[in-house]
Amino acid sequence: MYVTIIFTVLVFTCLISAFISCALGFFVLAKNTSSAVNRLFFAMMIGATYWALGEYLLWTANGAEGVHFWLKVTAFWPLVLAITAHFVLTFTGRPLAREKHPLILLAILYTPALIVSLLGVFTDSLYTVGLRPGAGWIYIPALQSLAYRATGIYIFVVMLWAIYATMASWQQTRQERIRHQSRLVSIGLVILLVCGCLSWVFFPYAGIHIPNDIFIGMVFFSLIIVYSIQRYGLFTLSPETAVPDILRTMPDGVLITDSEGMILLTNAPAAKILKTSQKNLQGKQIQAILPESIYTTIQSSLFTQGTVSDVEAVLYQGENSVASISGTLVRDPSGEIAGFVLIIRDVTDRRAAEKALQVANEKISILSQMTRHDVSNLLTALSGYLDLLLVKNDNPENGVYLTACTGILEKISRHLQFSREYEQIGSIEPTWQHLDELITRGIAACPHEGITVTTHIAPVEIYTDPLAFKVMYNLFENAIRHGGHISRFDVWTEIQYDGTLLVVFEDDGLGVSNENKKRIFEYGFGSHTGIGLSLARDILLMTGIWIAETGKAGKGARFEISVPRGAWRSPRATTG
Repeated sequence: MYVTIIFTVLVFTCLISAFISCALGFFVLAKNTSSAVNRLFFAMMIGATYWALGEYLLWTANGAEGVHFWLKVTAFWPLVLAITAHFVLTFTGRPLAREKHPLILLAILYTPALIVSLLGVFTDSLYTVGLRPGAGWIYIPALQSLAYRATGIYIFVVMLWAIYATMASWQQTRQERIRHQSRLVSIGLVILLVCGCLSWVFFPYAGIHIPNDIFIGMVFFSLIIVYSIQRYGLFTLSPETAVPDILRTMPDGVLITDSEGMILLTNAPAAKILKTSQKNLQGKQIQAILPESIYTTIQSSLFTQGTVSDVEAVLYQGENSVASISGTLVRDPSGEIAGFVLIIRDVTDRRAAEKALQVANEKISILSQMTRHDVSNLLTALSGYLDLLLVKNDNPENGVYLTACTGILEKISRHLQFSREYEQIGSIEPTWQHLDELITRGIAACPHEGITVTTHIAPVEIYTDPLAFKVMYNLFENAIRHGGHISRFDVWTEIQYDGTLLVVFEDDGLGVSNENKKRIFEYGFGSHTGIGLSLARDILLMTGIWIAETGKAGKGARFEISVPRGAWRSPRATTG
């Protein structure tokens, strides 16, 4: 009676194991469907479900044909062991699992498993069906078969390999959470190996024929996995588990080192830039692959500032390859230095393009300077000839034409002057400049007899192009030229609620009509050169500063310059 009860419990353990494996597999996959570890665990659990369900149906089948049928259906169980080993290798980050060529894993794990499976389907070299008194029709291991013994050795080696991988990860990994995960998975694998050995070796040679004990081990393994998920976040997406995926997807090279500078992790782009393999990089000292001066600069910045940005290095003498290196210091929870993260970007093509662009700009600049110089000389000569003709001219009608020609020459001269000034925009890096000095300089450059100028300027600096004083000059000159008989010109500043600094220029002239408020900043618009305000707009836009006309026609012009937060500052704030 007791034997019957135990037998029944073992049979239903297979069914319970199938349900647990299936549910656990889907649960883990749902946690992170993009993770290779989660997908492999799902495949392993679905395989275990197939195997356990087939075992249950085999032991509950009626007659020799039913047992034989389910024995052949479940013959692909060796593939479950191969997937298990594959999962473990990926979970522990073994180099073999990271290879781009899966043929190695296919040859070592999956090919032998497939051969054993096919032997089980088409031959009786592993199991046969027999009748046992009191048990009915059962499957009997072919203990004397060479295939059976070879399969046993294969299973034992694969499981030992998986256990070794998890135990090595347990001993070598510094992160406590991953150490606990590896320890628990290795314990679960040991339980599976022990149960498998009982069913494959001990019980068959002792003449005991019962359902496969591996499914008892699978129940315990599943419980251990559930505990590891709840206690240590196994299979949960976290910064630690996301790192390998991040490294694989980043286009830039990444080097992660410990506090001593030894490379712990890297990715394929880093190996490509450094002209080696990922395997050769891991374990090397960072100073061995970077020029000494560059390494010293990076190390100094990391220890003093915590970060380093855009340090350019020629990694190999005699080559034109250039790399940009940035990095940050990493500290552990106690605040101690745990290591560094360096990002390496190949900027060879960018530097070549920048150099080519610089050469092209220099050539264009030289050409435009030479052209302006030659045209200016020709204009001077032509102006002289026109002056002589005006002096000697006796025909009033011709005098009108000559005067018009002189006016055209003056416009051409102003356009040349504009091209000279416009070429200078952006040629020099923007700087912090005192706003009141810019306004005073711009107004002083424009004669303004009879006009009262009032200024109330906050003591601030603005970050702008060195040509910014021309903006102030153009606004004042534009008011005098187009405002009619202005008598007042006021300049003041306001700080807006969003931190924007507003610089207001206002006169009491004719103002600007509504339809022309935007057009006055277009090139060529206006009754004079049509370039003064457009030049002012482009100078300010170099550093994100905007200008607009907001006055009312007939009541004077009002230009507002909006300096965003970050493009202006108080000098007092920079002297601390």
